[in-house]
Amino acid sequence: MSTGQHPFGDKAKEQELLEQQKRRNRKRRNRKKKKRGRGVAKEGVAREGPAAPPPARAEPEGGGAAPEVEIEYVTEEPEIYDPNFVFFKRIFEAFKLTDEVKKDKEKEPERAERAESAGAPRKKGPEDGTRGSEGDSSEDEQEKKQEVPKLSKKKLRRMNRFTVAELKQLVARPDVVEMHDVTAQDPKLLVHLKATRNSVPVPRHWCFKRKYLQGKRGIEKPPFELPEFIKRTGIQEMREALQEKEEQKTMKSKMREKVRPKMGKIDIDYQKLHDAFFKWQTKPKLTIHGDLYYEGKEFETRLKEKKPGDLSDELRIALGMPVGPVWGPKLPRIHPKITQNPS
Repeated sequence: MSTGQHPFGDKAKEQELLEQQKRRNRKRRNRKKKKRGRGVAKEGVAREGPAAPPPARAEPEGGGAAPEVEIEYVTEEPEIYDPNFVFFKRIFEAFKLTDEVKKDKEKEPERAERAESAGAPRKKGPEDGTRGSEGDSSEDEQEKKQEVPKLSKKKLRRMNRFTVAELKQLVARPDVVEMHDVTAQDPKLLVHLKATRNSVPVPRHWCFKRKYLQGKRGIEKPPFELPEFIKRTGIQEMREALQEKEEQKTMKSKMREKVRPKMGKIDIDYQKLHDAFFKWQTKPKLTIHGDLYYEGKEFETRLKEKKPGDLSDELRIALGMPVGPVWGPKLPRIHPKITQNPS
């Protein structure tokens, strides 16, 4: 035995060869068993012979034809008197048998008989020139032609949709109804939500084709204006004076200030600042609850600020009316002692 060879090397090889031989033998045996099974099945079929004919149907007594029985399908209609359960009436109607469904159920036994007759083999004789399957197919084609064409889901949805006039009649607040409310899944619920108090509407631009605030392009934005209570402190004038000084400075002095900046250039009285924010401060104009911004809102006239009969000077001049109080020129006529411009 050499030093490099393993003592159990030959035995391991022999075991592997034996296992391979066993596997091959098993495969051969399985193949032979399958062949034997197929041969036995063929012999059994040959011995049994052709299939026995089906038993003849028992004819009714008297030798006459069997009486025809008509089956009528009647659905039970539940009686719903409670107004709370009226909504469930639609669900029961969905499962109700219509005339078309009844006809289909009546045709089911006829179709079963046709299938049986088509399944039985027929010999083509001199009298019968056509096969039975062709006649069945022609009848099926006629039935298909008689059927109504199926509507798409989109068309069905449009057919079942309310009109705007119908929806206005059904709801309590018809003034809230809009033309696109009828396309909602539940239009009545939508109108009810819109009619509830303190409900915030969806912004108008949801149905616009162009982008939000696209029409404001090109309009110059006015500069920010300080509120009146901050202007009183005089900070605006101080800043303007400082800017003028900085413009007059040379580049060298500007660079020097960057390196060594000076503090306390604007000196404001702290009492003035305190009074501005704690004494004279006013609230800015805010919108009410649910009043959302939309494009062009700032250009609309605010009717809350206007009063009937309060005319501007421009409108008076355009209408040819005198500017000022109406009773001014009439006073000298009524009271000669009173003049319009007393000296």
